[in-house]
Amino acid sequence: MRRSDERAGYRHARLQEILLEEIRAWLRDEAADPALQAVRITSLSLSVDYRHARVHFSVCDPGPEDPTRRKEVETALSRATHPLRAQLAIDLDLKRTPDLRFVFDGFAVDPEVLP
Repeated sequence: MRRSDERAGYRHARLQEILLEEIRAWLRDEAADPALQAVRITSLSLSVDYRHARVHFSVCDPGPEDPTRRKEVETALSRATHPLRAQLAIDLDLKRTPDLRFVFDGFAVDPEVLP
């Protein structure tokens, strides 16, 4: 393995972590939609070419698992994708801001379990 390959792997992992932290911070501090208050980002997977990111999320709800609640949260995340990408473009100096695709991980009963 060449030295440049090692750096690329480190850069990829580091960028994944930075994107994850920025998305969590945006949801915590700037998201105005009340449907996003119970959303917890669990992980992020960035493509090798940095163009696409799968953002895995859970919903912390003390009530029963409700398919309409899931749909409501997915719709809210879909609406928030554009302003979130715009904020990521401002905060991070990247050649290209990745497209975000949100993937539902499930309902969580205890919000302390998720970051």
